[in-house]
Amino acid sequence: MDKTDTRGGNAARLVSPYIDTTGKCLELFYWIRGRLVDEDNTRLIVIAITEEHEEHELHVVYDRTAYFPRLYLRLPNGTHRIAIEGVRVPFGFSALSLDDVTIMDCDRFGEPNDVAFLLFYVLFGFCTLLVVSE
Repeated sequence: MDKTDTRGGNAARLVSPYIDTTGKCLELFYWIRGRLVDEDNTRLIVIAITEEHEEHELHVVYDRTAYFPRLYLRLPNGTHRIAIEGVRVPFGFSALSLDDVTIMDCDRFGEPNDVAFLLFYVLFGFCTLLVVSE
């Protein structure tokens, strides 16, 4: 692994293509680890990017977790790219992992058909993206 992949303060970002987010919701499960003195440095940020390239933070998570809690939020109306960003601490140990990232109609959550599924995993700068769609 290249040393720049583990440098403190680095961020990894997963960005969707432009999609119509009207009536859509985002669901994901996350795990965050860091030093106890980490405070608010290791974080997960959900961002909506407009067609004019304006970025709007929709949600920020700082909580260190021992399990995978669920994050669920309604996306803004319009056409956007949705970015999920993980940010490391400036020094020392930190890790962030995401699982089962899903964007679909809010009223369809719980139904198994026609789901766009994204898997995003960040640990010490490593990032994997899996996209499956019916």
